[in-house]
Amino acid sequence: MIRIAIIEDNDQYRKAIDIILQLDPNISIAHTLNNCAEMIGRFQAELPDVVLMDIDMPGMNGIQAAWEIKKHFPDVRIIMLTVFEDEEKIFGALKAGANGYLLKKDSPQKIIDSICAVHRGEAVMNGIIASKVLDFFQQSMLKEIEQSSLTDREKQILELLINGFSYKEIAASIGISVETLNSHIKNIYRKLNVHSRSELSAKYGRN
Repeated sequence: MIRIAIIEDNDQYRKAIDIILQLDPNISIAHTLNNCAEMIGRFQAELPDVVLMDIDMPGMNGIQAAWEIKKHFPDVRIIMLTVFEDEEKIFGALKAGANGYLLKKDSPQKIIDSICAVHRGEAVMNGIIASKVLDFFQQSMLKEIEQSSLTDREKQILELLINGFSYKEIAASIGISVETLNSHIKNIYRKLNVHSRSELSAKYGRN
């Protein structure tokens, strides 16, 4: 049985989520709160497995509350359930220790499945949020490359490497020997602080 705490200041939505979750035989509602003021004391009396929490609430907001929960109860899993799709809220929640980020427009089944997933140790996100997170990190990687000291030739080789070309193919396409290519690759690894082609692809590759 997964013990849930719902923290949501909108009474109508909180009651609706409560009713929906109680329909699942694997979920029990430990707490329903309309703010975070009593959260720590209530959790000390009965610790939930998963907290389902809004962000925009009076007093302590959901991101601040996530920091507090993780400080006092590090094993408790947290899912933010909100209307906010902006990067500031998304990354603020993730930095605070949230294990999931859902939108209130997500289906009841998505919310239930996500609760079960985070209870198993997984991380969950609404598809829109996941795309924003992925885009952010991809842009960060590209910015890191642009701000690095890679030469134009090294950037050209990097592009070919992460697109899966063999060393022979790369050397032939840009008109250098494999030995010279290896020298360039060593410089690329050093400048980007990676140690293998697989690590390079994992960090900078495009899926």
